[in-house]
Amino acid sequence: MSRVREQFRSVLARPTCTLAANIFDPLSASIAHMLEYEVCVLSGSVGKVANLGVPDGVLSNMSDVVDHCRRITRIADVSLMVDAEDGFGNAVNVARTVREMEAAGVSGIEIEDNFVPKQFGVQNPGLISKEEQVGKLRAAVAARTDPTTVIVARSAALGLTPLDEALDRIQAYSQTGAEALMLTGSSSRDQLEAVHRVTTLPLCVLSPPADIRNDPAFLAATGVKILMLGNPTFAVAVKAIFDRLRHLKESGSLEELGDRQATPDLLRSVNRTDEFLQWQEEYLRP
Repeated sequence: MSRVREQFRSVLARPTCTLAANIFDPLSASIAHMLEYEVCVLSGSVGKVANLGVPDGVLSNMSDVVDHCRRITRIADVSLMVDAEDGFGNAVNVARTVREMEAAGVSGIEIEDNFVPKQFGVQNPGLISKEEQVGKLRAAVAARTDPTTVIVARSAALGLTPLDEALDRIQAYSQTGAEALMLTGSSSRDQLEAVHRVTTLPLCVLSPPADIRNDPAFLAATGVKILMLGNPTFAVAVKAIFDRLRHLKESGSLEELGDRQATPDLLRSVNRTDEFLQWQEEYLRP
């Protein structure tokens, strides 16, 4: 058992909704930890571009994602929930993915029902069968070596199927031993209310409409425990890097950047300079 996994479970058990920090690398995770976010989320899309420089349509492999997670949890003491895509294969592959992600310190492992990989000439290949996803989730639960690791059943059904089919899938996923549901593509209050009626599992919701995400009372009443706002932090970081490099390339002066730069004190805090200097003082000997 681990403290960060227990913390993740405590967030899921609360009567209120907690805002997660969507991070993309060890640096952003360290900043989220400094700001006392209790849950960090690594999505597949920004994970790929931050770690590999490729778009979401390109497959990353399990080792890519596990190594990325390990670098994050090694430097930032955070409860990390990770988009493990489809588990990187069939149900047997899912079992290995869970073991590797546990060893990397992940607290919550999302297994999605989207069809992966993308099919040639098909804009949206849809979802795998309900039966296949149930098998994957059961395998994920059985593969855990730490009972505090949370398997999260991720579904895009609300945005891709009629509501009755989506609810049927959600009910089936809720019986697999998974301990939370991640919903993508939700577009209305009616959908979330319907989901809450058919499952007792805590809900995690990605990028709901503004009238939902800005209503904490409604989120709490419908069992939403973790709210994710997409990846605005990553988008802001990319623009800042692009703009500053272009400024310097076009003969802009360093002085003109002014307070757009992090202060030395902030940089020192982010990279934990004082902590490492303390280790040197305590343990290095001539």
